[in-house]
Amino acid sequence: MSVRPATPGELPRLFGWASAEPVAWVDDSRLHRELNTRNYRPEWCWTAELDGALVGRALWWGPADAELPVSLDCLLVRDTAVAPEDIGAALIEVGLETFGSSQVLEFNVDVATDWADDPAAVHAIEWRGRAARAGGFARTTERVTFARESSDPRPERSSRLQFAPAADEEFRAHFARVAEGSLDAHTLDMVAREGVEALADNDLKFYLSLPGERSAWRIATWTDQSIGFIIPTRTAYDASISYLGVLPEYRGRGYVNDLLAEMVHTHHDSGEARIVGTTDATNTPMRGAFERAGFAATRRRIVHAK
Repeated sequence: MSVRPATPGELPRLFGWASAEPVAWVDDSRLHRELNTRNYRPEWCWTAELDGALVGRALWWGPADAELPVSLDCLLVRDTAVAPEDIGAALIEVGLETFGSSQVLEFNVDVATDWADDPAAVHAIEWRGRAARAGGFARTTERVTFARESSDPRPERSSRLQFAPAADEEFRAHFARVAEGSLDAHTLDMVAREGVEALADNDLKFYLSLPGERSAWRIATWTDQSIGFIIPTRTAYDASISYLGVLPEYRGRGYVNDLLAEMVHTHHDSGEARIVGTTDATNTPMRGAFERAGFAATRRRIVHAK
């Protein structure tokens, strides 16, 4: 089996793929569109060939202005393949070797919210999970994606908190403080591996890199005491509940609802029709907050990370 990226003259190799599996995948229309926007690029799109036949395709996604991709968006293997996890592992391994030396990479698999009740979805998730582990991803987290529209009733805005802008260094300090007692799998993993100061540096750098207005970031206070903070930014496609954090000493008092409501109003007041947010499936408090703020679960995302 040979695995290699497409060249600009080999783009037809990337088209004409299809899948009956109940997981999200990239069709010709989206591939063509995002090749034009440079979110996909020929050198980021790899194929596997066995005995002269194409048997696998891996599409890595990145911001339009990035030098390297950040996530494996779509992994497909032909239905005739006997061991799809072996083909998938080969595609993942070469991608991590090529793109991952100075980059935090993920492999995202989107599936319906009730996927665990669908044997076909379970099979699709399981073979991709085996491929992810064999290819070099070591950690897997299940996340829930929520969304709401501007036509949905808005949550009541906080009457007890004030929200004010602050400098990058103050947000960095808050990233470090909210790590204590966090339920977020990424936070726990990075603190264990690199420490809380490295986490704070990484979080600040990452959220500054996202689309959206830095001027919308706010520190939340009550009687001059900092309670937490909000970072309403964007994904490449939608307004996003990118980050909110309540300081450990103020948790359990419902402040998460105040912070989330402020983010909803910030986005909708600026003309955003749709807002999305994601949290770990195990983070029951945050899932409840999304539901109280008028969000509905739209999908589950299986995230494989290094």
